[in-house]
Amino acid sequence: MEKIVEIRDLKVDAGKKEIIKGLDMDIYANRVNTIVGPSGGGKSTLLRCLNRLTDLEPGLKVNGKVTFQGKDLRDYDDVELRREIGMVFQRPNPFPMSIYDNVAFGLRIQAKVSKSVIDAMVRDALEEVGLYDEVKDNLKRQASTLSGGQQQRLCIARALILRPKILMMDEPTSSLDPVSKGRVEDLIRGLKEKYTVILVTHDMSQARKVSDYTNLIYNGKTVASSEGTEFSDIEDQEVKDYLGELAE
Repeated sequence: MEKIVEIRDLKVDAGKKEIIKGLDMDIYANRVNTIVGPSGGGKSTLLRCLNRLTDLEPGLKVNGKVTFQGKDLRDYDDVELRREIGMVFQRPNPFPMSIYDNVAFGLRIQAKVSKSVIDAMVRDALEEVGLYDEVKDNLKRQASTLSGGQQQRLCIARALILRPKILMMDEPTSSLDPVSKGRVEDLIRGLKEKYTVILVTHDMSQARKVSDYTNLIYNGKTVASSEGTEFSDIEDQEVKDYLGELAE
């Protein structure tokens, strides 16, 4: 499998606390790369490192080596990097504007393109997340009026319109009802045909449904990695106990 991101000895220090403690990890292209582990273990911080949102947090000190497509992450322009590595957050966060303007937002600020091109790309992005047929007759409707599941798919479309190489998703279904959660999980499985997906989740049943490659982060380090979701050769009893809790 092709490695699109390589992380070596990554450390993130917040002053009084070291959040990530020498973490190593590989991210594989056109796969769903899932990251699991207990709360506070560094999963969300890791995602923020990958698109350098940590640069915006002056209290954090980041060390180690991260390469994206063979190039050191620090050699990328931050705007370019965040276009290539998109992000979807735990709770849907549509902007206070129409459905159309939400999806078109990033494209408008990053590129000079005609309205006809924007129209086509908005439609493509909405179709890609299975939302177009649900909203096509009223794209001027406020995005806030959509259901929670629709809002999250809208946020995914907003990221995809920029055609990123990687889409990072931080607990994207945690606030959704079971039906909406299932639709997003189906979407995640399909996205790997065009994109590399990095998914953070606490839900091992979800990981089993969608994951091609799974990394277990515990206490700021990668303690196990596996194709699929079955870990072996774990000796630490505390980690074994955690995995047992996840399986229940």
